[in-house]
Amino acid sequence: MDKKMLFVYNPMAGKEQIRNKLSEIIQIFCGAGYQITIFATQSTGDAIRIVSEYGIDYDYVVCSGGDGTMNETAAGLMKLEKRPICGYIPAGTVNDFASSLKIPKTMTDAAHLIIKGSIFKCDMGKFNDKYFTYVAGFGAFTEVSYQTPQEWKNALGKAAYFVEALKHISDIKPHHMVITCDDGNSYEDTFILGLVSNSVSVAGYKAYSKKNIKMDDGKFEAIFIRNPKNPIEIQLVINSLLSKQLDAEQILYLSSSIISVSSDDEVQWTLDGEDGGIYCNVEIENLKQALPIICDESAYTEVSCKYTNI
Repeated sequence: MDKKMLFVYNPMAGKEQIRNKLSEIIQIFCGAGYQITIFATQSTGDAIRIVSEYGIDYDYVVCSGGDGTMNETAAGLMKLEKRPICGYIPAGTVNDFASSLKIPKTMTDAAHLIIKGSIFKCDMGKFNDKYFTYVAGFGAFTEVSYQTPQEWKNALGKAAYFVEALKHISDIKPHHMVITCDDGNSYEDTFILGLVSNSVSVAGYKAYSKKNIKMDDGKFEAIFIRNPKNPIEIQLVINSLLSKQLDAEQILYLSSSIISVSSDDEVQWTLDGEDGGIYCNVEIENLKQALPIICDESAYTEVSCKYTNI
């Protein structure tokens, strides 16, 4: 056993399904020759702490949980000068990051992928002094994205998250902002939603499926929705999101390696679906190819131009 692995898992993620799969997952890794140290998180921040303190001593750092657990694990790895290879066994509710990289939803299949998959050098996002793997957001989407009624999901698919958010337009506080990109262009307006993403999927919805998104190109894809003034403008935004054209006048679509957002008031942000803090000013930077993570080779046709075998 010459390959050392730190395995961090969230026992409460999703429907606590890892409780019935943990032994089988460990057997898969041991059978492949890994020497494993196991850590179960107890509270927020545990994964960041354990990975940043001990990750340097391992060849692989594997986590299991939802997008929040993956976020903390990646954030811990970003604190290391020499980063171990990361693996992800999704066990949460939405798992956007895993979906984008075609990591299997079945936990044992994901464990087998870690053994035989390919190393993908994925971009990471830096949000002021914090990190995110796939999305930083504020406003309509972030407030209702995980509370959408099941009947909407069944009827509209994952686009229902956006539609449900816009249904509550009267309850959403707009923010007057100046958004600046790496090309020096600035956009000033009042916005009700912002998503800065390094993923083909957000809340399970592939908003950018027609945009040829790459997750290792050093660029973010960003959507900012201007405050609709009437029901007609709301419908135009909904139609644009459903068609994935993103061509409504109320939608500002950007691609940039650095995005600065300055607001007249404090804005609540989320990072990978978790609390990101309240800020008036943020700088969001793309850390190109900063995270070495194992994924399915078939994902590269969508998110990258090349791959490296383990």
